[in-house]
Amino acid sequence: MGILDGLLGRPAPAEPDSGVLFALPAAAPALEAATGLTPTGEGGVCHRQVEGGAFGAFERVQREVARLLAGDAARRVETSAGPYGWGWTHLTRPPGAFGELVADLHLVNATLTAAGFGRYLLCSVAAFRRGADPQRLFLVHVPGRGAFYPFAPRPPGGPDAGRRRSNLVETRARDALAGDLAMEPDTARWFPLWDVPGL
Repeated sequence: MGILDGLLGRPAPAEPDSGVLFALPAAAPALEAATGLTPTGEGGVCHRQVEGGAFGAFERVQREVARLLAGDAARRVETSAGPYGWGWTHLTRPPGAFGELVADLHLVNATLTAAGFGRYLLCSVAAFRRGADPQRLFLVHVPGRGAFYPFAPRPPGGPDAGRRRSNLVETRARDALAGDLAMEPDTARWFPLWDVPGL
């Protein structure tokens, strides 16, 4: 909070609570039982890109994240930047290591937040699919809302290919997870993420 905010009585924006991500591994069996969807081992953290800043502080934090994630042969890490000022940290682990993937997502979130860049976080995402079925589901956590929502783009190459979503898959996922995760009740806030890792 700045001095002026304190004098004017404006509250400081709340720091995101990425600890709720740890509810994902316990919720995954309910999703599988209801839909057959299981973790793919892919996930990511999306954040606003910051150029310049106080002596390159954001770039230093990104290097620290890369250092913390290095050294594990079971983990693959990549980064990408979108055309609208957002960047992704892509994380991949074996499908059976979902708990470790969630810990990686939390590590990225917590490191950025601890360095004062929590307000730059857009979302964290974990991918699911059913066997060889091309249909994918992405569970999206929005730290500013403290809630999750499902995003199920229709598979490429199908009759409904392109930037279209499967409302049926999203609704079934929401209903399956409602008892285990804080689901976003406003479906108008279920924003599509067409550049999500694993799509």
